[in-house]
Amino acid sequence: MTSSTDWPLPFPTLSKRVLGDLAAGECVAVCGLSNTGKSSLMRALAGDPAESLFRRQVARPITLVYVDCNRAVAISAQAFYEVVLRSVLERLGAQAAPALATTLRAHHQAVTEASTSFAASLAFNLALTEVCEQLGSGLGLLLDEFDEIYAALEARALLNLRALRDRFSDRLSFVTATLRGLEELRGHDVEDEFAEMFARSTYTMPPLSDGDADHLLEAVAGEALKAESARLCRELAGGHPGLLVAVAQALMEEPIGRGEEARPRIRQHPAPRAECLKIWGQLKDEEQAALTSLASDEPAGLSPQQRRRLEVLGLLRDGRIFSPLLADFAVRRQRSVGEARQGVQLDTDSGDVWVDGSRIPVLTDLEYRLLEVLNSRRDKLTDKYQIVTAVWGEKYLGEVDDARVEKLVSRLRGKIEADPAEPRYLLTQRGRGYKLLSSPVRDAEAES
Repeated sequence: MTSSTDWPLPFPTLSKRVLGDLAAGECVAVCGLSNTGKSSLMRALAGDPAESLFRRQVARPITLVYVDCNRAVAISAQAFYEVVLRSVLERLGAQAAPALATTLRAHHQAVTEASTSFAASLAFNLALTEVCEQLGSGLGLLLDEFDEIYAALEARALLNLRALRDRFSDRLSFVTATLRGLEELRGHDVEDEFAEMFARSTYTMPPLSDGDADHLLEAVAGEALKAESARLCRELAGGHPGLLVAVAQALMEEPIGRGEEARPRIRQHPAPRAECLKIWGQLKDEEQAALTSLASDEPAGLSPQQRRRLEVLGLLRDGRIFSPLLADFAVRRQRSVGEARQGVQLDTDSGDVWVDGSRIPVLTDLEYRLLEVLNSRRDKLTDKYQIVTAVWGEKYLGEVDDARVEKLVSRLRGKIEADPAEPRYLLTQRGRGYKLLSSPVRDAEAES
């Protein structure tokens, strides 16, 4: 995704701001829902073009290191320290002075082998101190997928990062990429000392420009999409990279030249629906309610705070939901909720499950697959063979025993039954299988 302008980085306006803030000695936070391009931006910032642009602005060098926090082997301070140092070593490669490279490898090993959090923290501090003092350039740590690590880090670890930044404020900067703002992810007073470093430079991921969208479409579909189809992709996706790719996938299955005519089918295609579901699943209940209100043309009851919340999440553009596909998804979901009746209802569009009109907690992947197969055979007996094949796959028939199936059924029952010990909908017929009922069973008929 490159811009149609001479600027060599994606999301030109935002990437210029990030580099400008780094040049001014600030730390930067970038927020945005999944598949909005945060990782693409962060990876691009770690390349030579970004470092050259930075040097051009302030006449001093910087080394920008991309850190994928998903590579951490655990959700802990020690694992975070390890992945940061590993990323620094990989980025410096052969360009690091031999003495610095040797020292960094030793500190990395010390972090990896540390038996206490204190030992890991000490080795990490020594490593970053060596880098900041010997590298000969500034150091920018681009912390991508930082949400889970940040929410789990001990307060002491965050204070330690702040102390390092204070000590080397002219040489060490952080750029974080998270779904929500840092202050939302934790919100405790002691962590404010870390989060306040980003107070002046926190940005929401912007939509793709038409030029960037066309470049992404070209990368995904090549010459398969004509101009009319590309325009339809841009309109329906509203600048959201994930939706843009999903719509392109749907259109590539259509006959050539039938782009606009495919609009109704695109709304029902699994790829765009799955992307809308992914967006929906990242929202809090009150955000879903506000989005549904806007989609249903009932915005009068929304407070300025609710609108601002949707804007911060990148869901509104010029006061409207950014994508007609997402707006349609919200309306259909509201309709399915309004039609909720007694029994267990599975909304395949939204992934929500309702029992007697009330939504239940989110199911795990295995629990959802189990409910799907039981729902497809509602009021019919489903045996172990059918369950294992649908939930785990046919190749696991010899590996998944009765106890494992029963345990999964028990977990699902715990979520859909008011009293799992006396189930009304999900019944066991011993030695035969399981049955999901359309109507609640009389207590005397239930066998748990």
